Amino acid sequence: MKISILTENLVYKRGFLAEHGLSLLLDTGKQRYLFDTGQSRVFVQNASKLNISLKDLDGVILSHGHYDHGGGMEHWQEFADVPVYVQEKAFEKKYTENIRTGKLQYIGLENNGDWQRSANIVELSGGGTQICESVYLLSEIPYTTDFEPVSGSFWKSNAQHPGDELLVDAMEDEQILVIEEEEGLCIFAGCAHAGIVNCLHYVQTVFPGKHIHCLAAGMHLKNCAADRIEKTIQTLKAQDIDIVIPMHCTGIRAIAAMRDALGTACILPEAGKVIEI
Repeated sequence: MKISILTENLVYKRGFLAEHGLSLLLDTGKQRYLFDTGQSRVFVQNASKLNISLKDLDGVILSHGHYDHGGGMEHWQEFADVPVYVQEKAFEKKYTENIRTGKLQYIGLENNGDWQRSANIVELSGGGTQICESVYLLSEIPYTTDFEPVSGSFWKSNAQHPGDELLVDAMEDEQILVIEEEEGLCIFAGCAHAGIVNCLHYVQTVFPGKHIHCLAAGMHLKNCAADRIEKTIQTLKAQDIDIVIPMHCTGIRAIAAMRDALGTACILPEAGKVIEI
């Protein structure tokens, strides 16, 4: 499988762009999927720089309903005949608190954007869906660890009673992409808001006994306590995962700690990087 990083928080190569967001082009040799689109046109520009075509895709997968993963949908017009896999709760109105102002700010998908009217949207519900041979999407991730609780930083509107107070958002819409390869499972997560260890536990309940070959994920550890980072790393080591690619919202501190603990099994991401696994 070839993983082309089209959008990432960091960039080092001349001519490429970075932004707070994530977008990957995944080529298994049989299928080509775009996993997330970042927040702007950056993924399109970096794909062009890599001479990667964004046509003839087998699907677009939006990991969840936040602007930095689905905002780029507004800037690309090639989705009419491509299925766009979105968990149905991703279209809920989503908010977080601005650290500087203390006020709530909208962080959801653009309301009624052009792409929502023209794209071939496939809304998924329930915990798991097989979208193709050896390709699965898992959502509604259970919170099973004692150190990865529901975050108090995210809220959503009440779909049944829009005028009511906001509800805590448990991010049920977040989708984990799992691709079965000969070497084992390849797991992709946009932010792992439910906790990357909770995500791994969930995958293992669906695929019991399966070896994890690759984990490429935003792990939302940027502002987490050192204790949670350490427990996460110990779990990753115990899983004996061949390749770990900590991306996007994992945070520099956690990424550095993972690299120290996992050595060359930990691949550092950057916009414009192409990784073959």
